Amino acid sequence: MRRTTSMFSRTLWFLGSVLLVYQLVSYAAFYNYLLEPTVKQISHLLANQVKLIFPAELDGTLPDEAEALVHMATGIDIYSQHEAEQHGLKMAKRYEYLEEGISHELGGPAQVRVEIQDHYIIWIQPPQASEIWLRVPLTEIDDDDIQPLLLYLSILLVVVLFGAWHFARQLMRPLEALEAGAVAVARGQFPDALPEKGSRELRRLTRSFNHMSHSIKDLIEERNLMMAGVSHDLRTPLTRIRLATEMMSSREEGLKESINADIDETNAIIDQFIDYIRPAGEVETRTTDLTQLIHDVLLLQGDQGLELELALPTEAVLVECHPLGLRRVLNNLCGNAQRYGASRVHAELRDDGHWVRLRLSDDGPGIPEGDYQRVLKPFTQGSLARTGGGSGLGLAIVAKIVAQHHGTLRLGVSMWDGLLVEIRLPKQQPLEWVD
Repeated sequence: MRRTTSMFSRTLWFLGSVLLVYQLVSYAAFYNYLLEPTVKQISHLLANQVKLIFPAELDGTLPDEAEALVHMATGIDIYSQHEAEQHGLKMAKRYEYLEEGISHELGGPAQVRVEIQDHYIIWIQPPQASEIWLRVPLTEIDDDDIQPLLLYLSILLVVVLFGAWHFARQLMRPLEALEAGAVAVARGQFPDALPEKGSRELRRLTRSFNHMSHSIKDLIEERNLMMAGVSHDLRTPLTRIRLATEMMSSREEGLKESINADIDETNAIIDQFIDYIRPAGEVETRTTDLTQLIHDVLLLQGDQGLELELALPTEAVLVECHPLGLRRVLNNLCGNAQRYGASRVHAELRDDGHWVRLRLSDDGPGIPEGDYQRVLKPFTQGSLARTGGGSGLGLAIVAKIVAQHHGTLRLGVSMWDGLLVEIRLPKQQPLEWVD
């Protein structure tokens, strides 16, 4: 059974539980203070009538004239066992609580049956006359008197439950709007200001959220503008330097190549900075054959000198993802492997139904286990064995892209004692973060 976790469901269950407890307490009060005393009073009155008809010293029989007089005065009929069965005793049901009360009043075991027609009929076999049944009609107690009460209680229950549902719904709507807004902001999308509705606390919370969303949006826009300006201002002098190297003499060819290499590295670092700060809201996913994507990207890496071993499924593995982002992940991982001395890479892709798992292993020097978490942060690199220039953003960009896809990233030791990178991605991107 699925656990109820939403606030709407919990509030509705709470209100329903309170209503149920109230109904139980009301029934207990009705039973203890009204129904039970009424039944005791009826038992007492019926027992007194039986005592008047059958005194203690009577042997259990009455003359016919006396039976007629009793019927005329009280409406009570006196029947033998056979006659009682013919007049409806078989349709009557035993009522133990009433039977116990009448037996106590009469001072001996009595049998009591209740028959329901247009009104209630009480059948009593007193201990003074074990072969006689008294048929006592209760014409003032009608079954129709109880049915409206049950109808009213049912209508009241439905109305209260509907009111509880409507109240909980109105209470939860601002929170649902806040949840949707928070999910949008987390994805880099900034909706219009949410309407401030609900209780005072919810209005304050909504106002604070709107202010926070506006501030984050302004901060991201300023950051992007600043990064675009810095990128432009840095690339302009780099372009002038590259043009200047073209005017260098052939005798300075080595220096020219060195300067151009530094320019290319600087441009690559700038591109990595821009990739890293790119907002998550710009990521648009579509269904992609991950098998074909990995094959195409790694094939290009093989052309650059890496020896590749591919263990990919023969059929298409369809994953909802951002293809350009996953290409950047594969290029970064293979580029890092080659930069730090790896000569071959093993790629394995498995489809687990709801998830896909990609494992990339290289034969490089690897990363110490204690540095696994540190190298996933920006502007950090591994041990001295794996340093070789760069901005320290390669694995940080990989971790960020994987997180944007709601996946997980794990580092380990490969079969060649190099670096193992395992990436798990959901085949279908969730619409929101779930528990």
